[in-house]
Formats: sequence, C-alpha cells, structure tokens
Amino acid sequence: MAKVIEIRKAIQSAMKTVHTRIYFENAKDTTVYPYVVADLPNSVDSGDLENFVFDVDFWDDSQDTTILETLCNNIDAVLHKQKFVINNEVSFVIYRDNRINIKDDDERIKHKTYIYQLRAYGVY
Repeated sequence: MAKVIEIRKAIQSAMKTVHTRIYFENAKDTTVYPYVVADLPNSVDSGDLENFVFDVDFWDDSQDTTILETLCNNIDAVLHKQKFVINNEVSFVIYRDNRINIKDDDERIKHKTYIYQLRAYGVY
C-alpha cells in the first residue's frame, strides 16, 4: 500500500464533499476561481507515528471575501480534529496549526493558507 497516496485520496475525498475544485501540489493557470490546492510538503517519521505538515491554499479573485471565507470555514470543518481510518493498517488525525492571509502581487487575487499537522498512525 502506498501510504501517502491513500492519505491524499482520503483527504481529497473529504474536501470534495465541500468543493469540487481541489488540487494537490498545484493547479493550472486556467483553473476557475475559487479553488483549493493542498500539499503534504514534508514529514517526520518517529516509528509508530509519522507527522506530516499539510498545507491548504485557498484562492479566489472576487473582491467580496465572503465566498473565500465560507470555503475556508467549510473545508476546515471537514479537516480540523477529524480522524480518518483508511483500513486496519493506517489511520490519521488532522489538527489545524495556523491560518495565514497572503498578499498576492495581483491585488484582485485573494489567497489564504491553512497549515495543519497530519498525524498518521499504523503499520507502513
């Protein structure tokens, strides 16, 4: 079993219950706003626990931030403090660490990043 692939599938499935435009690592330049890009940029394995940093970037081009804030809130609701069980071998819990507003060079673009800790347990 490819653990990271299975974790990504579970995360993407949960986030797609909220929004359809969910991407991992990057989205195309032509992607319609609003959209979400998630990434698992690194991890530390300490035996029975592997702790991943899990970043979720939210993008919109509307001056009204209501849609973006609602999207952030709804995605956070399906991630923060949620336990995922993939099978008898792997489970993980996600905890939000930080929320960041990011200024884009293009003033039309609204960008927020939520940073989570994803703690994966089990046999790998």
